[in-house]
Amino acid sequence: MKKSLYENVYDDIYFSLQNGTYKPGDKLASEKEMEILYKVSKTTIRKALDDLENEGLIYRIQGMGSFVSEISPPERWTLTTGFGSYYSREWSNISAKTITIDYIKSKKYSEKLEISENSKIIYMERVRYINSKPLVYMEHYIKPIVPIDIFIVNTDFVSAAGKMIKSYLNKNYSKVIENIQAIVANDYIANCLDVYIGHPVLKISRYSYIEQKLVDINIYYVRTDMWEYTVEYNGENIIEED
Repeated sequence: MKKSLYENVYDDIYFSLQNGTYKPGDKLASEKEMEILYKVSKTTIRKALDDLENEGLIYRIQGMGSFVSEISPPERWTLTTGFGSYYSREWSNISAKTITIDYIKSKKYSEKLEISENSKIIYMERVRYINSKPLVYMEHYIKPIVPIDIFIVNTDFVSAAGKMIKSYLNKNYSKVIENIQAIVANDYIANCLDVYIGHPVLKISRYSYIEQKLVDINIYYVRTDMWEYTVEYNGENIIEED
């Protein structure tokens, strides 16, 4: 059976990734260059790239192009945070430790996750370090649609908990919302981040959805004396203020 144009493009790029023609971090040809190379439409090229991206084989950066995913970190999830550039440069120096992981009951977070207030939520506290210095203190409130065991197997995992949730469910996030606040550290956060009480930190509340249902609430506190939160806008994403 003759392959479709899309399959020809997908298979060619896929095998180039597998046989080492492209190395992790390499930039692929632009969509326009691929249109000329494969003699197909932009729609066909984008469908092939979309599928390769969904499978984690490539990642795309707005305004920059498509790149070959690393076999090991830096991982694709880092690109969706305001600290992506830091993660990319410093990944080999980053470690993490789980402080607490357990089931809890919380009326507040049960309501947010749209489950019964008697339901048990997976609660997790973690600290991420750079060069052994605490950088990020994290709290997760996770809807009980995954087993707690996936986080217990290796409590020092560096990767994002969200990646483990998506991998277990074999589904991608449909939406992620972040709220950002500048606050001062209370005694507990100060102790976790090894700063003085009242030290300025960035509080980021991240709400992750699968099929438009909230599944993970990640509240994390970052030492911005070490890292700065940066968001880059390109082209059509730029909206002029009045």
